[in-house]
Amino acid sequence: MQDAIKPFHISNGQKVLELDNYLTFFFVVIANRLSRGASAHYRKEYGIGVVEWRCLVSLAMEQSTTAAQISKTSSMNKSLVSRSLSKLEALECVEDCDSSLKKKPRLLKLTSKGVALYEKMVEDTLSRETELRKGLGENEISELLRMLRTLARNARDLDQTNPDSLN
Repeated sequence: MQDAIKPFHISNGQKVLELDNYLTFFFVVIANRLSRGASAHYRKEYGIGVVEWRCLVSLAMEQSTTAAQISKTSSMNKSLVSRSLSKLEALECVEDCDSSLKKKPRLLKLTSKGVALYEKMVEDTLSRETELRKGLGENEISELLRMLRTLARNARDLDQTNPDSLN
């Protein structure tokens, strides 16, 4: 570990975290703020929260997928994903790819209403992303994304509960 930027200092013989140098602290704070803010905004504007939004994104990217696959690729709890998909089904945004089959796992897709909701929300999401990137140049964003991808791989390697997440 680099001496100049340690995530701790020694006090009375014990290691004490230095939050200003502790990456995990920043990731948790940033993720919580972004998730809490997005969820409140999306609930007010669209009637769904951030977990439902993430499910919509997964379905838009894959065209059809299962709750288990969404859970795996997004690193979200499967029961949370299932509840969110049930809510999206009740809102007529998601449906079975073949409703005549009653097998598990269910293969789901967006309905036309789901696609319309996704298209409205994606513009809003990209606007929020632009605000988040404010003050960073193109080279800084590129380097930050490179570093975040490295950290995501490292986090995947540390994750003993779901080692396939964060591809």
